[in-house]
Amino acid sequence: MIRPFEQAHFKAIVVGAGIVGLSCAFFLNRIGFKVTVVDRNLNGDRASFGNAGAVALPEFMPIAAPGIIWKIPSYLLNPYGPLFIRPSYLPRLWPYMRKFLAASKVRHYAASATAMSSFLSTAFEDHKTIHQAAGLGSLLRKDGHLWVYRSSAARDSSPDWNIRKNLGWNFQFLEKAELQTVEPALGQRAKCAVRSEDWATYTDPKAYVLALMKYLRGKGVKFQTYDVCDIDGRDIINPDGRRMTFDKLVIAAGAWAHHLSKILGDPCPLETERGYNTTLFKPGISLTRMITFAQDHFVATPMSMGLRIGGAVEFAGLDEPPDFKRSKALLMLAKKYLPGLNIEGGTEWMGHRPSTPDSLPVIGRATRYENVIYAFGHGHLGLTGSATTGRVVAEIICEKGPRSDLTPFRIERFAE
Repeated sequence: MIRPFEQAHFKAIVVGAGIVGLSCAFFLNRIGFKVTVVDRNLNGDRASFGNAGAVALPEFMPIAAPGIIWKIPSYLLNPYGPLFIRPSYLPRLWPYMRKFLAASKVRHYAASATAMSSFLSTAFEDHKTIHQAAGLGSLLRKDGHLWVYRSSAARDSSPDWNIRKNLGWNFQFLEKAELQTVEPALGQRAKCAVRSEDWATYTDPKAYVLALMKYLRGKGVKFQTYDVCDIDGRDIINPDGRRMTFDKLVIAAGAWAHHLSKILGDPCPLETERGYNTTLFKPGISLTRMITFAQDHFVATPMSMGLRIGGAVEFAGLDEPPDFKRSKALLMLAKKYLPGLNIEGGTEWMGHRPSTPDSLPVIGRATRYENVIYAFGHGHLGLTGSATTGRVVAEIICEKGPRSDLTPFRIERFAE
């Protein structure tokens, strides 16, 4: 447990009101800081609202996997496949892709997986700390997870299972007959699976974010709509020149965070992975747990309001309008695995996942400012790693050595 900070009058500003920023605010408030959370749009439909709801401890394998360079051409030929780059965005994406391909080398891939596995090892404990204080435990269901395959050869040949095993994670291979017993809604396309119990699901991610925000307000945390356009080491500044002074500043601005790190002298190759989903309120089937369809790169999550089908990665920047044909393509794919699925009448959504080339978040001090802490770039693992990030940020600010080795997460790695 982090001890209360001795100088409780210190002011901390957290930039970003997503789940990572709120978790940082929770732990800073808990140790006595006067916390203000600022966001350019406090009511926005952020990635924290529409995600798949997973606290996915074993899902730490980087996206930049060995051999992915040979798969990219086939991905690009299918505009509604698992990964797509809008042609007009390719020139802007190249600096990111160069580092992405470098991160796909075997030694980098294994090192990133090891670092993220270690970081997430306390995630359940850290989420529990928030739940117990804020009374939010009923929103989290520890129900396990399935990775479903349409080919046993694809499952058995994946090196990821040996990496997970060597890092101490437990899982079980399921064959067709047992899989049908576990999830009867699956059809013939689902040939085998891998089951993990180190997985939990928020039944409504948006409800969790809003409830945590309400709790923090009750504890004295302030929230302000404020667009940060400049930082000078002691103040944040908005476009009108209005200043807010801080003793400590946390940059948890998700897909927009690299604009602020650049102001502080720390350029970061952060990109937005645009993810799509559809929430089906009357899906016509029931699932007992979240399922990842491993070879087709999408998920189905049972939630309190229905069934959420989502996934895919689209690189098109922050400003392009959504292409909801991607959501529709995911529904048609889901129907192949879940033949009883009713795909009518759902709500479509698109959000921006803040992604680094090596799939590791940026956590640690700014290189030029000791009082500025970065906490962004979690990609698909924002909800999963949010509570741990909040605790670690508070430990850094208290100058108490974090339990995790943060060397792999420092922003300086992108300058090397």
